Amino acid sequence: MSSYAWTATRPDAAVQQERPGWIPNHITVGWDSNPYAYQTEEELMPAGGLHGQLLTHILELVRHFLAARGLMFLFDTFLLYRDERGVKRRVAPDLLLMPHRFPAPSAYDLDVEAPPLLVVEMTSPKSHLKDLEKNVGFYQRLGIPAYLVIDAITPEAKPRPLIELYLWRGVAGRLRLVSPDEDDGFSLPECGLRILAGEQKVRFIDLDTGEELLDTGEALTAREEAEEDARQERAARESAETRARQERTARESAEARAQALEKRLRDLGLLE
Repeated sequence: MSSYAWTATRPDAAVQQERPGWIPNHITVGWDSNPYAYQTEEELMPAGGLHGQLLTHILELVRHFLAARGLMFLFDTFLLYRDERGVKRRVAPDLLLMPHRFPAPSAYDLDVEAPPLLVVEMTSPKSHLKDLEKNVGFYQRLGIPAYLVIDAITPEAKPRPLIELYLWRGVAGRLRLVSPDEDDGFSLPECGLRILAGEQKVRFIDLDTGEELLDTGEALTAREEAEEDARQERAARESAETRARQERTARESAEARAQALEKRLRDLGLLE
Protein backbone atom coordinates (compact mmCIF):
# COMPACT_ATOMS: atom_id res chain seq x y z
CA MET A 1 0.00 0.00 0.00
CA SER A 2 1.28 3.41 -0.92
CA SER A 3 2.01 5.97 1.78
CA TYR A 4 2.53 9.69 1.82
CA ALA A 5 5.64 11.56 2.94
CA TRP A 6 3.93 14.89 3.52
CA THR A 7 3.43 17.61 6.08
CA ALA A 8 0.99 20.45 5.77
CA THR A 9 0.27 23.55 7.76
CA ARG A 10 -3.41 24.18 8.41
CA PRO A 11 -4.35 27.80 7.66
CA ASP A 12 -4.98 30.04 10.64
CA ALA A 13 -8.41 31.50 11.40
CA ALA A 14 -7.75 34.68 9.44
CA VAL A 15 -6.84 32.76 6.30
CA GLN A 16 -9.90 30.52 6.68
CA GLN A 17 -12.13 33.60 6.40
CA GLU A 18 -10.56 34.68 3.13
CA ARG A 19 -12.61 35.11 -0.01
CA PRO A 20 -12.26 32.00 -2.21
CA GLY A 21 -11.68 32.53 -5.90
CA TRP A 22 -14.86 30.69 -6.95
CA ILE A 23 -17.17 33.42 -5.56
CA PRO A 24 -18.53 35.55 -8.43
CA ASN A 25 -17.22 39.11 -8.52
CA HIS A 26 -20.67 40.65 -8.21
CA ILE A 27 -21.18 39.08 -4.77
CA THR A 28 -19.41 41.47 -2.39
CA VAL A 29 -20.97 40.60 0.98
CA GLY A 30 -22.57 37.56 2.54
CA TRP A 31 -20.91 35.12 0.21
CA ASP A 32 -21.11 31.35 0.67
CA SER A 33 -17.60 29.92 1.11
CA ASN A 34 -18.81 26.33 0.67
CA PRO A 35 -16.70 24.74 -2.12
CA TYR A 36 -19.89 23.59 -3.85
CA ALA A 37 -21.51 27.01 -4.02
CA TYR A 38 -21.79 28.94 -7.29
CA GLN A 39 -20.92 26.02 -9.53
CA THR A 40 -20.51 26.72 -13.22
CA GLU A 41 -20.95 24.54 -16.27
CA GLU A 42 -17.17 24.28 -16.62
CA GLU A 43 -16.68 22.85 -13.13
CA LEU A 44 -18.67 20.00 -11.59
CA MET A 45 -21.67 19.95 -13.89
CA PRO A 46 -22.37 16.52 -15.48
CA ALA A 47 -20.47 15.91 -18.72
CA GLY A 48 -23.13 13.60 -20.13
CA GLY A 49 -24.55 10.11 -19.77
CA LEU A 50 -21.81 8.21 -21.60
CA HIS A 51 -19.09 9.98 -19.59
CA GLY A 52 -20.79 9.09 -16.30
CA GLN A 53 -21.49 5.52 -17.33
CA LEU A 54 -17.85 4.84 -18.17
CA LEU A 55 -16.61 6.36 -14.91
CA THR A 56 -19.21 4.44 -12.89
CA HIS A 57 -18.10 1.22 -14.57
CA ILE A 58 -14.46 1.93 -13.64
CA LEU A 59 -15.44 2.59 -10.03
CA GLU A 60 -17.38 -0.67 -9.89
CA LEU A 61 -14.38 -2.58 -11.22
CA VAL A 62 -11.77 -1.19 -8.81
CA ARG A 63 -13.64 -0.13 -5.65
CA HIS A 64 -13.21 -3.33 -3.62
CA PHE A 65 -9.69 -3.91 -4.94
CA LEU A 66 -8.59 -0.45 -3.81
CA ALA A 67 -10.36 -0.70 -0.45
CA ALA A 68 -8.45 -3.90 0.33
CA ARG A 69 -5.25 -1.89 -0.16
CA GLY A 70 -6.35 1.06 1.93
CA LEU A 71 -7.09 3.28 -1.08
CA MET A 72 -10.09 4.87 -2.74
CA PHE A 73 -11.09 6.99 -5.72
CA LEU A 74 -12.97 10.22 -5.14
CA PHE A 75 -15.44 10.76 -7.97
CA ASP A 76 -16.28 14.29 -9.17
CA THR A 77 -15.13 15.82 -5.89
CA PHE A 78 -13.67 19.31 -5.77
CA LEU A 79 -9.90 19.54 -5.37
CA LEU A 80 -9.12 22.83 -3.58
CA TYR A 81 -5.83 24.52 -4.41
CA ARG A 82 -4.16 27.92 -4.47
CA ASP A 83 -3.26 29.73 -7.64
CA GLU A 84 0.00 31.63 -8.23
CA ARG A 85 -1.39 34.60 -6.28
CA GLY A 86 -2.37 32.42 -3.32
CA VAL A 87 -6.10 32.67 -4.02
CA LYS A 88 -7.98 29.51 -3.13
CA ARG A 89 -9.66 27.89 -6.11
CA ARG A 90 -11.36 24.62 -7.03
CA VAL A 91 -11.25 22.05 -9.80
CA ALA A 92 -13.12 18.75 -10.15
CA PRO A 93 -11.02 15.91 -11.62
CA ASP A 94 -13.05 12.89 -12.65
CA LEU A 95 -11.15 10.55 -10.31
CA LEU A 96 -8.69 11.30 -7.53
CA LEU A 97 -6.74 8.52 -5.79
CA MET A 98 -6.29 8.91 -2.02
CA PRO A 99 -5.94 6.79 1.14
CA HIS A 100 -9.22 5.14 2.11
CA ARG A 101 -11.30 7.21 4.50
CA PHE A 102 -14.82 6.94 5.85
CA PRO A 103 -16.66 9.12 5.49
CA ALA A 104 -14.97 10.39 2.37
CA PRO A 105 -14.07 14.09 2.40
CA SER A 106 -16.59 16.42 0.79
CA ALA A 107 -13.66 18.25 -0.84
CA TYR A 108 -9.96 17.47 -1.13
CA ASP A 109 -8.08 20.50 0.22
CA LEU A 110 -4.40 20.78 -0.69
CA ASP A 111 -3.93 23.17 2.25
CA VAL A 112 -4.29 20.17 4.56
CA GLU A 113 -3.88 17.11 2.33
CA ALA A 114 -0.97 15.67 0.36
CA PRO A 115 -1.22 15.89 -3.43
CA PRO A 116 -3.26 12.87 -4.57
CA LEU A 117 -1.24 9.92 -5.81
CA LEU A 118 -3.04 9.89 -9.14
CA VAL A 119 -5.54 12.08 -10.97
CA VAL A 120 -7.67 10.60 -13.76
CA GLU A 121 -9.60 12.53 -16.38
CA MET A 122 -11.92 11.04 -18.98
CA THR A 123 -12.37 13.14 -22.09
CA SER A 124 -15.72 14.73 -22.81
CA PRO A 125 -16.73 16.88 -25.79
CA LYS A 126 -15.97 20.13 -23.96
CA SER A 127 -12.87 18.95 -22.09
CA HIS A 128 -11.02 17.06 -24.81
CA LEU A 129 -8.31 19.65 -25.49
CA LYS A 130 -8.04 20.68 -21.84
CA ASP A 131 -7.63 17.09 -20.60
CA LEU A 132 -4.96 16.17 -23.14
CA GLU A 133 -2.96 19.41 -23.17
CA LYS A 134 -3.76 22.21 -20.73
CA ASN A 135 -4.25 20.01 -17.67
CA VAL A 136 -0.71 18.62 -17.84
CA GLY A 137 0.90 21.90 -16.84
CA PHE A 138 -1.88 22.65 -14.37
CA TYR A 139 -1.54 19.38 -12.46
CA GLN A 140 2.23 19.70 -12.63
CA ARG A 141 2.01 23.01 -10.74
CA LEU A 142 -0.14 21.31 -8.10
CA GLY A 143 2.54 18.66 -7.53
CA ILE A 144 0.42 15.75 -8.79
CA PRO A 145 2.84 12.82 -9.29
CA ALA A 146 0.81 10.96 -11.94
CA TYR A 147 -1.88 12.05 -14.39
CA LEU A 148 -3.90 9.59 -16.51
CA VAL A 149 -6.24 10.50 -19.36
CA ILE A 150 -8.76 8.01 -20.71
CA ASP A 151 -9.67 9.23 -24.18
CA ALA A 152 -12.97 7.40 -24.65
CA ILE A 153 -15.35 10.03 -26.00
CA THR A 154 -14.95 12.01 -29.20
CA PRO A 155 -15.46 15.78 -29.43
CA GLU A 156 -18.78 14.88 -31.12
CA ALA A 157 -19.95 13.10 -27.92
CA LYS A 158 -19.65 9.65 -29.51
CA PRO A 159 -17.92 6.63 -27.98
CA ARG A 160 -14.44 6.29 -29.43
CA PRO A 161 -14.21 2.97 -31.38
CA LEU A 162 -10.82 2.31 -29.79
CA ILE A 163 -10.20 3.90 -26.39
CA GLU A 164 -6.75 5.46 -26.00
CA LEU A 165 -4.77 5.98 -22.79
CA TYR A 166 -2.24 8.67 -21.94
CA LEU A 167 -0.12 8.75 -18.78
CA TRP A 168 2.17 11.46 -17.45
CA ARG A 169 4.51 10.93 -14.49
CA GLY A 170 6.49 13.40 -12.45
CA VAL A 171 10.21 13.38 -13.28
CA ALA A 172 12.45 16.04 -11.72
CA GLY A 173 9.45 18.20 -10.95
CA ARG A 174 7.87 17.92 -14.40
CA LEU A 175 5.09 15.68 -15.71
CA ARG A 176 6.55 13.64 -18.57
CA LEU A 177 4.52 11.62 -21.07
CA VAL A 178 5.08 7.89 -20.51
CA SER A 179 5.37 5.42 -23.39
CA PRO A 180 2.84 2.57 -23.20
CA ASP A 181 3.99 -1.02 -22.82
CA GLU A 182 3.82 -3.65 -25.54
CA ASP A 183 0.02 -4.02 -25.36
CA ASP A 184 -0.62 -0.27 -25.13
CA GLY A 185 -1.32 -0.40 -21.41
CA PHE A 186 0.25 1.22 -18.38
CA SER A 187 1.29 0.01 -14.95
CA LEU A 188 -0.16 2.01 -12.06
CA PRO A 189 1.88 0.94 -9.02
CA GLU A 190 0.11 3.65 -7.00
CA CYS A 191 -2.90 1.35 -6.85
CA GLY A 192 -1.39 -2.04 -7.75
CA LEU A 193 -3.03 -2.27 -11.17
CA ARG A 194 -2.31 -2.27 -14.88
CA ILE A 195 -4.77 -0.48 -17.12
CA LEU A 196 -5.51 -1.61 -20.66
CA ALA A 197 -7.93 -0.20 -23.20
CA GLY A 198 -9.55 -1.58 -26.29
CA GLU A 199 -12.81 -1.36 -28.17
CA GLN A 200 -15.00 0.81 -25.91
CA LYS A 201 -13.74 -0.93 -22.81
CA VAL A 202 -11.18 -0.29 -20.07
CA ARG A 203 -9.63 -3.28 -18.30
CA PHE A 204 -7.68 -3.52 -15.06
CA ILE A 205 -5.18 -6.28 -14.21
CA ASP A 206 -3.89 -7.05 -10.72
CA LEU A 207 -0.14 -6.37 -10.85
CA ASP A 208 0.54 -9.11 -8.26
CA THR A 209 -1.58 -11.96 -9.61
CA GLY A 210 -2.09 -11.05 -13.26
CA GLU A 211 -5.84 -11.60 -12.85
CA GLU A 212 -8.30 -9.27 -14.53
CA LEU A 213 -10.81 -7.39 -12.39
CA LEU A 214 -14.39 -8.17 -13.42
CA ASP A 215 -17.62 -6.37 -12.72
CA THR A 216 -20.59 -8.19 -11.20
CA GLY A 217 -22.03 -9.32 -14.52
CA GLU A 218 -18.68 -10.40 -15.93
CA ALA A 219 -17.82 -12.25 -12.72
CA LEU A 220 -21.17 -14.07 -12.80
CA THR A 221 -20.67 -15.01 -16.45
CA ALA A 222 -17.12 -16.19 -15.76
CA ARG A 223 -18.30 -18.26 -12.80
CA GLU A 224 -21.12 -19.79 -14.83
CA GLU A 225 -18.70 -20.59 -17.65
CA ALA A 226 -16.26 -22.15 -15.18
CA GLU A 227 -19.07 -24.21 -13.65
CA GLU A 228 -20.20 -25.33 -17.10
CA ASP A 229 -16.62 -26.26 -18.01
CA ALA A 230 -16.37 -28.25 -14.77
CA ARG A 231 -19.66 -30.02 -15.53
CA GLN A 232 -18.50 -30.91 -19.03
CA GLU A 233 -15.16 -32.11 -17.71
CA ARG A 234 -16.91 -34.22 -15.06
CA ALA A 235 -19.32 -35.64 -17.64
CA ALA A 236 -16.43 -36.47 -19.97
CA ARG A 237 -14.55 -38.14 -17.13
CA GLU A 238 -17.62 -40.18 -16.12
CA SER A 239 -18.20 -41.15 -19.75
CA ALA A 240 -14.57 -42.27 -20.08
CA GLU A 241 -14.87 -44.31 -16.87
CA THR A 242 -18.09 -45.92 -18.15
CA ARG A 243 -16.42 -46.84 -21.44
CA ALA A 244 -13.46 -48.26 -19.53
CA ARG A 245 -15.78 -50.41 -17.40
CA GLN A 246 -17.65 -51.60 -20.47
CA GLU A 247 -14.40 -52.45 -22.25
CA ARG A 248 -13.12 -54.29 -19.16
CA THR A 249 -16.41 -56.24 -18.90
CA ALA A 250 -16.29 -57.11 -22.61
CA ARG A 251 -12.66 -58.21 -22.31
CA GLU A 252 -13.38 -60.36 -19.27
CA SER A 253 -16.40 -61.88 -21.04
CA ALA A 254 -14.30 -62.66 -24.13
CA GLU A 255 -11.59 -64.24 -21.96
CA ALA A 256 -14.24 -66.36 -20.16
CA ARG A 257 -15.67 -67.55 -23.47
CA ALA A 258 -12.20 -68.39 -24.77
CA GLN A 259 -11.44 -70.39 -21.62
CA ALA A 260 -14.77 -72.25 -21.87
CA LEU A 261 -14.11 -73.09 -25.53
CA GLU A 262 -10.60 -74.28 -24.68
CA LYS A 263 -12.00 -76.55 -21.94
CA ARG A 264 -14.58 -77.98 -24.25
CA LEU A 265 -12.02 -78.77 -26.91
CA ARG A 266 -9.85 -80.47 -24.30
CA ASP A 267 -12.81 -82.51 -23.09
CA LEU A 268 -13.45 -83.63 -26.67
CA GLY A 269 -9.84 -84.56 -27.05
CA LEU A 270 -9.39 -82.07 -29.80
CA LEU A 271 -6.84 -80.05 -27.87
CA GLU A 272 -3.95 -81.43 -25.96
